[in-house]
Amino acid sequence: MFAGLAVAAVLLLVEGTPLEKAMDAFRKGEYGDAVVEAMEVPASDPLYPKAQLLMGEAHLALEEWENAEKAFRLVLKSKPDAVPALAGLGRALTGLEKHTAAMEVLRKAVRLDPKDVGARRRLGEGLAAQGKPQDARKELEQASKIDPKDPLTARVLVEVLVKAGDVGDAAKAAEGLRAADPRSAMGDFLRGLVHDRNGSAKEAIASYEAAIAKDPKFLDAHKNLAILCVADNPAYRDRERTDKALAHFEKYFELGGKDEELRKVYDTMKSFLGSQKGGTPTGK
Repeated sequence: MFAGLAVAAVLLLVEGTPLEKAMDAFRKGEYGDAVVEAMEVPASDPLYPKAQLLMGEAHLALEEWENAEKAFRLVLKSKPDAVPALAGLGRALTGLEKHTAAMEVLRKAVRLDPKDVGARRRLGEGLAAQGKPQDARKELEQASKIDPKDPLTARVLVEVLVKAGDVGDAAKAAEGLRAADPRSAMGDFLRGLVHDRNGSAKEAIASYEAAIAKDPKFLDAHKNLAILCVADNPAYRDRERTDKALAHFEKYFELGGKDEELRKVYDTMKSFLGSQKGGTPTGK
């Protein structure tokens, strides 16, 4: 859902074009399908740069950094000053840990359009990845001022603040998004993230569930909820939390989650439960 915000303004007016199916899949969070559909647009088509931009964003959502880099470079080959493509390329390079190159591209994007929220957000992400939380915070707060309703900016800002141990300001940033856009699933997710960091498991679970109620395909909400329901649940004795963990693990992988460490936790959990009498834990 949220990745689509990065390209929504650029990919308007695709109805009735070869990109229509690709954009529809992208908006639904079906990023693999979006890539497949966008590949149908030939290089001779005037929409080819937009197709590559969409592919790049879909690859970013899937954390397929090399493929994303290739797609954005194809856009920039014909449109070297396209800010969304520069911002996307910078994010891909950050994912590949090519930090010097990422900074060069992202700073160029911000110079070209200082009010582009995506460019500033991704510059903030790049700075955070380099271990520069204060510089990252400045860029992210500036992006938030430009668009207080941008869920992606709010997420990166909250994550940077939580990692830096500034939980109070992280909570303020989360509530800022909730106030700006009460319908945002991200606002609930970020509130859950703060509660999670504070060790308030019950409140965190409720917040993650609220996020999923608004956006059933919110991958990381399923992931965090599953992890939280396993934590502090020795031998899986809390039946309610165990059942929730299993359900959200399964949904995470069904939606395309690729965290291999999480897969190991899930497999270990299933193996343990399967070894118990009847294959289920004893409830409290």
